[in-house]
Amino acid sequence: MSSSISRIHKRLAYGKDAHTYYPVLIIGAGESGVAMGCRLKEVLGTDQFRIFERQSGIGGTWWINRYPGAACDM
Repeated sequence: MSSSISRIHKRLAYGKDAHTYYPVLIIGAGESGVAMGCRLKEVLGTDQFRIFERQSGIGGTWWINRYPGAACDM
């Protein structure tokens, strides 16, 4: 990976305007979000991303909704 690529870092770590910078944000930890994280690692060899999910677990639709006996969400 090139050294010119941005890295995860904290700015003003203890100040009131403190924040963490992520070069790549993935919104949603459903099937697509998790797959994107895997592909970023496999294809680009980077771990400089963060996956954000509003629920307490990963899985997207499969986490939120329960489908007794269902094997596919088509």
